[in-house]
Amino acid sequence: MANKSTKIEVDMRVNRIARLLANGAVRSEIVQYCAKEWEIAERQTDTYIAKARDLIRADWETDRLTFTAEILAQLATLQKEARKTNNLNAALGCIKTAAQIAQVLQ
Repeated sequence: MANKSTKIEVDMRVNRIARLLANGAVRSEIVQYCAKEWEIAERQTDTYIAKARDLIRADWETDRLTFTAEILAQLATLQKEARKTNNLNAALGCIKTAAQIAQVLQ
């Protein structure tokens, strides 16, 4: 009988599976990965997948205003970096996208 995983091990595994899901992995790939890396069965893998999906969902549970502000801040940073490297097309794309999100261009 296998030893019970510690909370730290479980958290690490759930986070790894969340990254796999975010990168497009499907259940069968995750089951194979978990069997190879951690020698765990499908049933335990399904439990980890469920926890990973909850984690992903929690990351995106934010109100629309906060989400919009975060996107606009990221676009502003990208636009500044694009200007520093003289990539004016990228800078203009950031400005245009920010204006669309802020609904300035309607």
